[in-house]
Amino acid sequence: MQKWYVRNSAGKVFGPIDLETLRGWVKEGRVEPLAGVSCDLKNWMLAPVMPELEMNWIVENEPGQFYGPTHRSVVDDLVKSGSLSPDARFFHDDRGATAERLRALEGSVAAKDAELVRRDTLLAEAQKLSAKKDLQLAAVQKAVSQRDERIAETVASLAQRDGQIAELNKALAQKEGDKIRAENALAEREAMLQTMRATLQERDAKIAELQSELVKKQEPHAREWSTDAIMPEVVADEMPPPVARQAFGRGGDAAGRAAMLADLERRAQQELARMGAVRATRFFKAKK
Repeated sequence: MQKWYVRNSAGKVFGPIDLETLRGWVKEGRVEPLAGVSCDLKNWMLAPVMPELEMNWIVENEPGQFYGPTHRSVVDDLVKSGSLSPDARFFHDDRGATAERLRALEGSVAAKDAELVRRDTLLAEAQKLSAKKDLQLAAVQKAVSQRDERIAETVASLAQRDGQIAELNKALAQKEGDKIRAENALAEREAMLQTMRATLQERDAKIAELQSELVKKQEPHAREWSTDAIMPEVVADEMPPPVARQAFGRGGDAAGRAAMLADLERRAQQELARMGAVRATRFFKAKK
């Protein structure tokens, strides 16, 4: 049994149904004048063109306002429901008008089909554009994600640098403290050196004073002992007085006198050395 499909003016398709069901839909007004019918979903024709459906009535409700072609049952329902004006006119089986009306309807259907095609094309283009935008959006999201990762890496690097700067500041503060302590120690050492210099200057002054006093004390001895002292000549054949003999403690011969003079001279040299004399001279000279 052949099956039929009905497509309304909005492009929605109903079916499959048999021919009797299709006729019932026409009588109930379910098939509009611009609806298309097909048995294979490929080749479509206007429903009023199909003779079996008996859609050969047209209603002019107002001047220039037409409805149809449709079935006689639909016209009767419109009359009974009072949907038509009193001046409504009905046309039946007017082949010329019906053909012209059908051509107009076919043109309208073709225009609607073209509009549907255009809408489908626009929809496809919109889908392509949407897909392109989705790709662009994905690329933007990827770029944003990469940027966020770079920002996170930068933030981590900055945090690490902040830690390094904090450590450097800490080390710098420690070095500043060491420098201040070193400066304080240097200042203390300088103060100690100043004190030591003052002490040394005082000591040098004291030493210079002592040396000056020592020089003053040594000057009389130097003047006293720096000149040659010439002892009186001793005659070898004369005898010393008794006092001299007692002082010398030796005999009165020439050999004894010479030994005595040598001993006196040795003692004088020792005394001069002890007193710091520059040079010691012979104090005693014996005549030959």
